[in-house]
Amino acid sequence: MTTTTPVTDHPSAGKPRIVVGVTGPERERAALRYAAECARRDGAEVVLVHAVHPPYPAPPPSVLLTLDATADVGPWVVQEVSREFKELTAGAVEFRAIWREGPPARVLAELSHDARLVVVQHRHPHGLGRLFTGSTVNGLAAHAACPVVSVPPDWTPGTAPNEVVVGVHEEGGPRDVLETAFGWAAATRASLRVVHAWRLDAVYDDIITRRVTAEWREEEKTLLREAVADLAQQHPDVRVELEVRHQWPSDVLVDDSQAAALVVVGRHGPRPWEPHHLGSIARTVLREARSPVMVVPLG
Repeated sequence: MTTTTPVTDHPSAGKPRIVVGVTGPERERAALRYAAECARRDGAEVVLVHAVHPPYPAPPPSVLLTLDATADVGPWVVQEVSREFKELTAGAVEFRAIWREGPPARVLAELSHDARLVVVQHRHPHGLGRLFTGSTVNGLAAHAACPVVSVPPDWTPGTAPNEVVVGVHEEGGPRDVLETAFGWAAATRASLRVVHAWRLDAVYDDIITRRVTAEWREEEKTLLREAVADLAQQHPDVRVELEVRHQWPSDVLVDDSQAAALVVVGRHGPRPWEPHHLGSIARTVLREARSPVMVVPLG
């Protein structure tokens, strides 16, 4: 079923909703595959969303694109991507397609309030272009009400070891991120690698770590074991590995992404002076990771 008007849409009764941002046919194959795989597993409905945001090129005014002109693109994109998704899934996944007016990050963030997951696709930074720019992906991940998964264009099911990597702070926090990673690993029958990394600026790092690196690593592993103990009992089929490294956290997670099915990170919670904040680690991992990356919102 396809909806081609920018109206408020409601998910099928009793079904979770997976929202996928699309820009045109044959442009987000990896994201479509990822969403389809999740939908099959969870019995979810997929909602394909195209955001119409009129570009404003340089003068003369006669070449400016009007909203009426760009709005014609919306129904065409919806129709073509719907055909693509139906062919990709052999019609086995329930879906709808809609278009909305507005910047993609804002449109997808608004729809995230009724979704279990939002999926987008981006190109690696060395690519000649990006389907969703870094600012769009970062803006969405910073404002979404549900987890956001950013999928690289070369992703295909089963190409990486079935391992979920989750980055955590001291003592295994944030708890929301750890719980989400355990739940995802259990649902996908994956193993789980819980990663904590730590490093100081060069001059302090050289002085301090000579004395405390070994001791710190053992203490941190003990804290991580305590942090995951109850979740490991709740998910006895998930094989858990703890990784503590003396390195920049973003570098460790990007390295681990080369042999992972998913990397899970958190974003900062609301603050009075900064309502939504995507930390530097999350931004770097979103930009550089070779696997899909999930950003989990924190309360």
